[in-house]
Amino acid sequence: MAGPNRRQFLEGIGPSWAAVGLLGLPRNPVLAAPAPAVLPGDIEKVEHLGRLFDQCTLPGETRADGVVPRHANALQLSRDRWLVVYSTHGYRGVDDERSIVYQIRADAPDGSLLKEGFLMQGREDWFPPDFDKNFLSPAHTVYKQHGHMVPFGVPRGAIIDGRTPPHAGLFVVKWRVGGRLLNRQTNYLEHRTAGPNDGRIGQGVEWVQFRLNDAADDIAIVQSARLLRQAGYDTGPRFTSAADVAWMNQSFVPAVPYQADALEWVDINHFDGHRLAALKYRYNPASDVYEWVEIGPRIAAEPSKLHEAGLTRIGNEWFISSRNAGGSGVVWFRTQDPFTAVSKPFSPQEPRCNSPLTAFICADGVLRLFTGDGEVSPYRNGRDPLYMWDVDVKNGFEATNRRELFDSVKAGLAIRRAVAPKIDFCELFPHWGRTQLVVHGVSTRGYNFPYVNRTDIPAINDAEKAAAGVYYARITYRNEPPPRWKFA
Repeated sequence: MAGPNRRQFLEGIGPSWAAVGLLGLPRNPVLAAPAPAVLPGDIEKVEHLGRLFDQCTLPGETRADGVVPRHANALQLSRDRWLVVYSTHGYRGVDDERSIVYQIRADAPDGSLLKEGFLMQGREDWFPPDFDKNFLSPAHTVYKQHGHMVPFGVPRGAIIDGRTPPHAGLFVVKWRVGGRLLNRQTNYLEHRTAGPNDGRIGQGVEWVQFRLNDAADDIAIVQSARLLRQAGYDTGPRFTSAADVAWMNQSFVPAVPYQADALEWVDINHFDGHRLAALKYRYNPASDVYEWVEIGPRIAAEPSKLHEAGLTRIGNEWFISSRNAGGSGVVWFRTQDPFTAVSKPFSPQEPRCNSPLTAFICADGVLRLFTGDGEVSPYRNGRDPLYMWDVDVKNGFEATNRRELFDSVKAGLAIRRAVAPKIDFCELFPHWGRTQLVVHGVSTRGYNFPYVNRTDIPAINDAEKAAAGVYYARITYRNEPPPRWKFA
């Protein structure tokens, strides 16, 4: 099948890719032309708009249940339908992740809500096959957690290469899964290092595949939620062709197309030993689902401890961002293909972050980084405020033009400094028109009990719970970028 011409790619694949030189992307990206320079930024204004939505509406997950939305992502389902997918969070202990919830919205990612439902619900009494129940006391069980949800797929009705391909309208959502020890008597969720395997009970990634239903008001499941395993490794102790990995964790940045036809998608996860690796997913027309078909070489950068990675692309080059555990900042790599060798690591001086970070190509073609920096925070808090930087890929990934996105004090949130506000889990939703949403969580280190091993962090109060949730800002560009997808 011939590749798209310049006009078809520009209209059918998207603004940010077209803007940064992916026009006429060949089937083998390694042989593509050199990357053009990154275009200058075109942001007219950034406006913070408060909460994206107030609470989950599903039974057991409302604010009355002690649960709030925590982290959200999105994709376009069709010309006038959008998917928002988010995780919920409680206060029973550190990182009380719970369920994965989806929303169908009309016209825009912050448009009217048509449907809300579970993709996967947290539950008690979850015992993976290799879990030894003798480890439990009579008061304990295992709670199944879900988080870090990321979607990908081509919208229904989108045109690529002059036609609507069969994989248009097929969507994937992935998320991390793991078990935590829950004391039923006290309703306390033990710290994540408690339990067998250093607390990594059932650590893995799950995924589900679906299409938009005929009425365009709900989803129709195509492949039910299950563990993500590489094709050919559907059973047995190994879940991938990489024999040197024991477990995998889902990162925050959604997969991006590997080639112009979007038959293949790629993202990057992190693995045991503080290593990263790219994963490739390919549409199988026989089964009408995506399959995980390839894993890239493991990437390490001793003494850095790499995790929570992201993958972006400008022209012929791919860029890998990773959080370096311990507050020493961001580690970057560049490569012509994430399934071959990568460059030496780059560790720019700014930001000096120790919080979740994400990096995206914005709709104006600029690579931007979203995280905190305790060294520039007026509160010496690495997660408050939340900032956005432009990243110069031609100058050692230097972060410049720092913009403040959200400051809990300036916003007037009733959060004590003692419980350490967390403005984090920032995601960039796909753009539409001249606008693009930046979505993040607001929470604290505090929970219903004194913080484990930190007597200076008190239990959270009702006002702080009321302030928590998913918040968002709107970027408006001076010039309207080409639409991400062309529709018939």
